[in-house]
Amino acid sequence: MSGAKLTVTTRRPARTDALVVFGTRGLPRAIAEEARRRLVDEAKLAVVPSLGKLRDAERVVVVRPPRRDDALDWRRTGGAVARALAGEPVRRAAVIAPERLPEGPLRAFVLGLGQGSYRFDRYRTKPGPKPVTLAVVCPGRESATAARAALPVARAIERTRDWINTPAEDLGPSEFEREARRVGRESGLAVRVLDHARCRKLGMGALTAVGRASDDPPRLVIVEHRGDRRTKTFTALAGKGICFDTGGLDLKSAAGMELMKKDMGGAATVLAAVAAAAELKLPLNVRGYLALAENAVAGNAIRPGDVLTALDGTTIEVLNTDAEGRLVLADAVALAVREGAARIIDAATLTGAALIALGRTRVPMMSTDRRLGAALQAAAEATGEKVWPMPTDEEYRRQIRSEVADIRNVGKGREAGVIAAGLFIAHFAGKLPWAHLDISPASWSDGAHDLGPRGATGVMVSTLVELLRRLA
Repeated sequence: MSGAKLTVTTRRPARTDALVVFGTRGLPRAIAEEARRRLVDEAKLAVVPSLGKLRDAERVVVVRPPRRDDALDWRRTGGAVARALAGEPVRRAAVIAPERLPEGPLRAFVLGLGQGSYRFDRYRTKPGPKPVTLAVVCPGRESATAARAALPVARAIERTRDWINTPAEDLGPSEFEREARRVGRESGLAVRVLDHARCRKLGMGALTAVGRASDDPPRLVIVEHRGDRRTKTFTALAGKGICFDTGGLDLKSAAGMELMKKDMGGAATVLAAVAAAAELKLPLNVRGYLALAENAVAGNAIRPGDVLTALDGTTIEVLNTDAEGRLVLADAVALAVREGAARIIDAATLTGAALIALGRTRVPMMSTDRRLGAALQAAAEATGEKVWPMPTDEEYRRQIRSEVADIRNVGKGREAGVIAAGLFIAHFAGKLPWAHLDISPASWSDGAHDLGPRGATGVMVSTLVELLRRLA
């Protein structure tokens, strides 16, 4: 639960253990020759001893810059630099940012530095060495301002990864609520909590039904950044917060349950993004709706065939209790509509079908509004993340029509599962501009990579913050 301590400056620190530079220009000849010898084939960087040729660093990390000013390439480069430094006995390092690097790639590079240095050691009895302190040295004030804008986002990604990596024993609905209150105090957010009784009284029959079998009752937490006091208009972000998912009576297999601590990843993403918007002082209003519950098994659990009534009066036939994330989001989205949202974006670890459709490389995205969908896609590309638009044709909507109730919570078996799940949520957004991110596969990495170790990735946090920045 820690990463590099990132700072941004325009002055090179007087003393460091390592110096990170792009290319060999300006280096002493011996260091430059050794770096060129090691930078062969596809090597992104080389760690070279300074051989006493530099007064302020014992090691030099020579980085091969990406060929294009592409945000993803620069983000991966930042991650590779951080991971290389983590493997060296380095406490302090200065990273000399390239001159004339555009703001977008520069911010992506800083995000990569934060992600690549991340580790989760909360449960280790012998914690590892202290994280390195990285000073990003920018060539001028403008680039330094751009780089500093990435720091709150880097912290938001780290928070998200911490929450998703934490076992459900230590992060159930009640603990998540406490985290939201803590983050609210730190970031200046307004926090409202609708407890189980309040949710039932309001008519949130979907959220309360999903969580009723757990000893830790469901709740809806609303966090708000009020960045524009001149208007009541706000953008809504809704996050699926299933703190553990057994599948309910449609019980998952043991293997399928192994990683279900990550099923609150959508709520974690939303909470972190709203906090980052506040820390960046973005001049817009944004509310995050965190639908928190545990899908447990007990005598009072919802059953296949039950009919639930959501906040907006929609009746829902439950055909599979393991399709519960869309149920809790139904009430969260309906509340956002009732409270006057201008647009709604939801994030959820929603379907296993997303892994079949796109793997872990791209996040399936859906939208009922072309402008919002295009803006979300552009925001992802600008920060070095990847989404892929999925269709919303009327023919797909027919899959969730029910012969018993208004709609049902699953489509036609394995057919177009990502789309059917997303369109279920879209129903509750009504005519409002709506977009959906199914982060289920991309939110978790099965192995180490340029942007961190095995575990939670924090995907789509930077995309949501960038979208909010552009809306502002």
